[in-house]
Amino acid sequence: MVDRAPAVSMTGRERWLVAATELAGVTAYTGGIGSHYAALLPALQRSGADVDLVLFSDSDQVGDPEDDAIRLRRYVRTDGMSRTAALGRCAQVVREVFGERRYARVFLPEWRALGSALPSRAPLLTNLATGMRLVHEVSGLELGDLPHETRLAAAVQMSLEERQIRRSAGLIAISSAMQARVTAMFGPLPPARVVRNCVDIAAIRAAAVSAGLPSGWPPRNSPASPIVLFLGRAERRKGVVDAISAFGRLWRRLPSAHLVLAGAGGDARFEPRRADLLSLLPEDARRNVTWLGHVRGPELSAAIAASDVAMTPSRWEGFGNVALEVKAIGTPLVATSGSGFDDFCADGVDCLLVPPADPAALADALWRAVNDPAASRSRADVALRQVQEYAPDPVAADLRRAADDLLGPATED
Repeated sequence: MVDRAPAVSMTGRERWLVAATELAGVTAYTGGIGSHYAALLPALQRSGADVDLVLFSDSDQVGDPEDDAIRLRRYVRTDGMSRTAALGRCAQVVREVFGERRYARVFLPEWRALGSALPSRAPLLTNLATGMRLVHEVSGLELGDLPHETRLAAAVQMSLEERQIRRSAGLIAISSAMQARVTAMFGPLPPARVVRNCVDIAAIRAAAVSAGLPSGWPPRNSPASPIVLFLGRAERRKGVVDAISAFGRLWRRLPSAHLVLAGAGGDARFEPRRADLLSLLPEDARRNVTWLGHVRGPELSAAIAASDVAMTPSRWEGFGNVALEVKAIGTPLVATSGSGFDDFCADGVDCLLVPPADPAALADALWRAVNDPAASRSRADVALRQVQEYAPDPVAADLRRAADDLLGPATED
């Protein structure tokens, strides 16, 4: 029997339908949005919104949602499907779940166009985080640059993501830079509001002191051997080429420095080969580079805490959750200006900001961070005092206010 319960209960609690392709603690892979949603959804529950969840993944479920009140309606494996078939399947499942009961809000990222098949009456709020067209723009890629067999799927995904955005009742951008960028790409859009991302600050800080370091973490040979941590997928858009080039410059000034790269890889469309990256370094510097690959939550927090400086040198970033995690832990941060970091980073105050795609400036900032630890500590202390604004509960409250502003107060159907 189809559940026709109202979108708002007798106690005034709203029903939200949320779908995503990753969620920390539940899916095997977790990036920024997966960590953000894992912190946000329990906070939505605490604020008075009942959450139904749909997840799509190419691997088995690894756990259950942290909050028992979050109802996991579907967990759908998409491995074994073609990219285009997976797009259709995901959108259809979301439509099916939406039709099973009434929802006051449907909250979906634009990635993979999970809401592209929803009826026009759906109270859809699209979370502007990262779409396929934006990934290609930031990576400097055209469809013709992709392997021939992937072009159709990429074109379909871009088209469906744009359809979802345009059919939304409202848009929630993760930063002012994201809102401006999507408007520049697509022109006039549904009404939008900016609501920042959040991280579970308490859990991150606890893991930083209690979790073990990732396998392969390099030994610190001496206090004068600083560890520089790169955070992000090993993609051009995340600045991995700039990071390697900058480290080569730093190593020439400080041969004891060690570079550790923490981030997933494996997508040749966007990533340079590891051999090509290493070729950017002096031969003697290459042995001072450690590749960890994808590092999951608690171990990543421990890695950040064990580093002398962490860098997030994205060529453009919608928000940059991992930079927020660095600030929450208290490790000195170097990031790039001109995108989402600008919403929560101030150069010389709580971090160092450099222009994107500028290895020389990045190297100088890394040198400043390790050569003047007192100044670095001062900036990190400022970051620690400011980061509470990005805890889950205040962000969830702002999201619900933005939803009411865009859609009107939730009412029973």
